[in-house]
Amino acid sequence: MNTSSTTASPRLGLPIGLWVGSAALIGVLLLPLPSDLPVAGHRVLAILAFAVVIWITEAVSYEASAIMITSLLAFLLGTAPTLADPSVSYGSSAAVGMALTGFSNTALALVVGALFLAAAMTHTGLDRRIALVTLDRVGVSTRRILLGAVVVTLLLSLVVPSATARSACVVPIMMGVIAAFGVDKRSNIAAGIMIIVAQGTSIWNIGIQTAAAQNLLTVGFMDKMLGARVSWIDWLVAGAPWAVLMSALLIVVVLKMLPPETDSIPGARPRCLRNWRRWGR
Repeated sequence: MNTSSTTASPRLGLPIGLWVGSAALIGVLLLPLPSDLPVAGHRVLAILAFAVVIWITEAVSYEASAIMITSLLAFLLGTAPTLADPSVSYGSSAAVGMALTGFSNTALALVVGALFLAAAMTHTGLDRRIALVTLDRVGVSTRRILLGAVVVTLLLSLVVPSATARSACVVPIMMGVIAAFGVDKRSNIAAGIMIIVAQGTSIWNIGIQTAAAQNLLTVGFMDKMLGARVSWIDWLVAGAPWAVLMSALLIVVVLKMLPPETDSIPGARPRCLRNWRRWGR
């Protein structure tokens, strides 16, 4: 038996995506330089084209791409002439400093701390307890459950700076609520609850500053580049009214497009309370 045909031959050469990225880099560098675009800006655009290609094609791991991009910035940007004096180049040290400026944002420390807090809440079950107690207080009618789902996303938005993490916390709980109600998973009630969780999470990303990591990074950039600090309360005053309005509109649209099969289920509250107490342990 000839085993040579069944054995995969080793890959030779570099990944195609890396070749395409390098070609994009060189292609942008060879483009005519606009009169109002500095050399440094032109080279950064070339590096951006290279980065986008290797990220899309996944030619190399993200860690390797980070090293490549930083090295290209240090070389190409470091050898570019400065705006103040075109006869002087930036130098690799200044180029690397500019490349890593965004990573020195103090908001990153707050994001990391909040993510640790979110992980601790998930590990200890505090997120489930918050959700279950909220649903217990709101009630077990179908319309109240929809309202309770919005309230749960609001409360978790105060402490979990990630829409994905909040959805991961709330969706299993809501699936348990759907099971406790004894309704079909394909029913309008179940579909409405899932839509409320997904869209309500995104809505409160805007309403609360600490609800999303990108909000904190934006505040940090504004503080560093514009000298304008947006406080948590200022953001809440500006964003919360919009989020409340959109949450109410979301419930109305869900009830209109997916009218629940029933407004209440006999015996649902005792059954839900028993399940909620078990899940909250």
